[in-house]
Amino acid sequence: MFKLKRVQDKPIFQPDKNLFWEKEGVFNAGVIEKDGEIYMLYRAVGEKGAYISHIGLAKSKNGIKFDRVSDQPVFGPSKEYDKWGTEDPRITKIGDEYFVTYVAIPERIMDHGQSIQREVPLTTSMALLKTKDFLTFEHLGVITPFGSDNKDVVLFPKKIPHIDEHGVSTLRYAMLHRPNRWSKDWLHGPYASKVPIHLPFHEEDMPQKPSVWIAWSDDLITWDSHKPLMVPSKVHSAKNGPGLPPIETPDGWLVIYHHVNENQTTKKLTYTVRAALFDLKDPTKYIGKIPYDILIPEVSFETENGSAIVFPTGGFVKDDVLYIYYGCSDMYVGLATGSLSELITELKHVGPPIN
Repeated sequence: MFKLKRVQDKPIFQPDKNLFWEKEGVFNAGVIEKDGEIYMLYRAVGEKGAYISHIGLAKSKNGIKFDRVSDQPVFGPSKEYDKWGTEDPRITKIGDEYFVTYVAIPERIMDHGQSIQREVPLTTSMALLKTKDFLTFEHLGVITPFGSDNKDVVLFPKKIPHIDEHGVSTLRYAMLHRPNRWSKDWLHGPYASKVPIHLPFHEEDMPQKPSVWIAWSDDLITWDSHKPLMVPSKVHSAKNGPGLPPIETPDGWLVIYHHVNENQTTKKLTYTVRAALFDLKDPTKYIGKIPYDILIPEVSFETENGSAIVFPTGGFVKDDVLYIYYGCSDMYVGLATGSLSELITELKHVGPPIN
């Protein structure tokens, strides 16, 4: 069995209690190599009254010790669609530019530390930024379908083959995303009739639970041909979602994602890390999918305050070492590593899922 190993027995990045905008938590960071350094855009929460998230920037020479570039956020709420929070950035380099996807929060999450009671749950969307220096950002707007309540968008690092319904293959941009409301659980639930929503196909063909989907675009802004890619199949699986942007290897597209189990008695959720491998020429075709967790929340900084969270959001490969940065307990950034070649061997050995 393949397992990731933590690089140390504590988080690699923790809140600076002297910075008002991040003193309560730094987590769910996008990470990428650039000019011989490791850049990390991290989500930061400085107060729990309204629970508004900003994004900070830190750099590292070795990928373990990170230094903040500023005592101020590099990005934060500014648009109508993200005025109450900018969360969970993921970074993808395409050409010579860097694209950052993030969760955009349009309404207040909490009031004086208490969740706001709503007629329907809060709707989130995913927005896109473009940057070259990680200090200035161009807003490209919301990129997920209206009303889908979307999170976890990650972009493929280049145009890849898209095979349409007629069997014609063209090079297009691709993304993975997790539309919470494109599932039978939502559509048969108590809120569905209260929310306008456009489905990509009939609800009978929707997955039972929130799942990883793939979509396609010619301009990175407008997306179509949405299709479920990884669907939770076990009774205790609550949902899954993209983690790192897909990593191109000679053997296929490596997808590191989070998997969520729900305790049927307590309803407590446990977030774990898993891996799958997809064909380079047809990224909807499985090569392998490991049917077990490669990292679980089991040490103190991953289980604080009753949480059970390891949430992968960034990473890279260097000299056959896969670096995976993950959020811990919604408070810290952790780092785990493993051999890329060993992981690929395991994925090819277990093969595609049976169901």
